[in-house]
Amino acid sequence: MVAVIAPLLSDEPPEVPQRAGLGDRFHYFRGRSGKRYLFSTVPHGELADFRSAVVIYARRSAGGRLTADWATLVDVFGRPVGRDRRWPQADRDTVVLVHLLAKSEADRLNLIADLSAAAASLPLAA
Repeated sequence: MVAVIAPLLSDEPPEVPQRAGLGDRFHYFRGRSGKRYLFSTVPHGELADFRSAVVIYARRSAGGRLTADWATLVDVFGRPVGRDRRWPQADRDTVVLVHLLAKSEADRLNLIADLSAAAASLPLAA
């Protein structure tokens, strides 16, 4: 499943990693259900090293928060799920994040659906 989602703003980065000197490596995104999902930033070139995960492409916005606009599952071979099975291009402003805590494919599908529903329910700017 690949989801091109309406821009979804991350929650504030977790405080504990920031206080531990890990900077903004970790970010939360909140689904429509209210659940927060923890994502870690990773280099784009290392995506193939991850298996059975959820990937988000985002951009930095004011205040250190991220705006996500693309999400997909990673299969057991480290490839994006979907027709093309290739990673989209990432420019230097793209932040790539992975979520590794979903235990099953059903959990990962539900996570993407929850984030997509949250993004779709946001009011559009005038």
